[in-house]
Amino acid sequence: MKIKYRITLLFTLVVTIILLIVCTSVYYLTNLNREKDFRKRLHNRALTTISLLTKVEGIDKDLMSKIDANMFFTIQEKSVIVYDEHDHEIYRHVDSTVDAETANGALLARVRSEGEYVYTDHRRTIVAIPYTRNHKSYVVLSSAFDLDGYAKLAQLKFILTLSFITGILATIVCGLLFSARLVVPIKKITNEVKEISSQNLSRRIDTIYEPKDELYELSSTFNDLLTRLQESFEIQRRFIANASHELSTPLTSISSQLEITLQNQRSAEEYRSVISSVYDDVKQLNQLTRSLLELAKASGSTDGMELSLVRIDELLMKLPSELRKTNKDYTVELHFNRFPDDEDKLLVFGNSDLLYSAIKNIALNACKYSEDHFAAVVLNFVSDELQVLISDNGPGISELDKQLVFQPFYRAKSTSQSQGFGLGLSLASRIIQLHKGRIAIEPGSPRGTRFIINLPVARAFHRLQA
Repeated sequence: MKIKYRITLLFTLVVTIILLIVCTSVYYLTNLNREKDFRKRLHNRALTTISLLTKVEGIDKDLMSKIDANMFFTIQEKSVIVYDEHDHEIYRHVDSTVDAETANGALLARVRSEGEYVYTDHRRTIVAIPYTRNHKSYVVLSSAFDLDGYAKLAQLKFILTLSFITGILATIVCGLLFSARLVVPIKKITNEVKEISSQNLSRRIDTIYEPKDELYELSSTFNDLLTRLQESFEIQRRFIANASHELSTPLTSISSQLEITLQNQRSAEEYRSVISSVYDDVKQLNQLTRSLLELAKASGSTDGMELSLVRIDELLMKLPSELRKTNKDYTVELHFNRFPDDEDKLLVFGNSDLLYSAIKNIALNACKYSEDHFAAVVLNFVSDELQVLISDNGPGISELDKQLVFQPFYRAKSTSQSQGFGLGLSLASRIIQLHKGRIAIEPGSPRGTRFIINLPVARAFHRLQA
């Protein structure tokens, strides 16, 4: 069922229930008021009759009957009967169209002991009241049928029924108009979303004419999602293009060298030279492939990844010897500020190999691009975070390059002639983000570069995960 019909149905159901409650309440209260008013009229009529009988000496009962016949002409099927203290009937007036009821001794005794008593006999209402004068006890029965009251009640019922049906029909029409107008922006959003594809992610949903309500928030959310998707697709396209180029370079070099070598007979020394060159290209290709696999691994989530408690200081202590193995000229100097009293603040929750790879890549770059091949690594303790500072004495990174160096395959102009694929910083950034941390380049350094890595301690990591 379409949403506009669901809204109309719900709106109609709510209004129907309200109308039903209102109409039923009006009818019920009107009927109660009719009954109360009619009983009061019967009560007054009974008192009038008994007063005339007891206060006017020698009054003619035929005259009384004529008076009763002419009184309350709007009341139909009326009768008045009076009993004395011995339960003898002393007066009776009954319309010719009805058979008057006869009170038994039990009823008269109940009225004398409990007071006024009201009951119904078929459609007629009967009011029995006690009356005392000059130490004599009487009981008066006054009864009638409220023809005029029931006629008005039937008229009210017709009016309420007609109003109820008209109200429901009006509600359905108004509900359809209201819901149709309500879903117009939703239809517009749907049509605009249908026109958006992976080749047309620059399109956005128009939110200018919308008020700032839930539909405006929905459109804004869609636009934010499209922006993120567009950025992801752009990164993916650049990654594929750059990866294809980087992979094709060593492969082209290998195939060209082998093709040229196989065209003519070569000496052993020439074959050895070609094989050595091909081996270098294969190593480069292997290193690039490994970097791409690590980058793909770090681009996912922590689901399915082996996580454990890692002491960050122990990871950093491995850097000097590891980088010296890469190049004997590389020097890493560690500086640890005062260790916290709580050793738990040295623990981070994550993957030890990935974290070490991220920090090592940054330290390796620091040594590679420094003139003295020197990198300084400082470990600080800030609240619920561990801060790692990695500094070098290299040429530095321009402000423009600082915005791009964490993208895959991007190499700053000052380092574009150096060896590398432009994957180290991108890989490090993704690993740090995977561990709920942050990585940034300290701004305003006139020379050299300082990377700032903030990692949440283990207990804070679980809070961020939640």
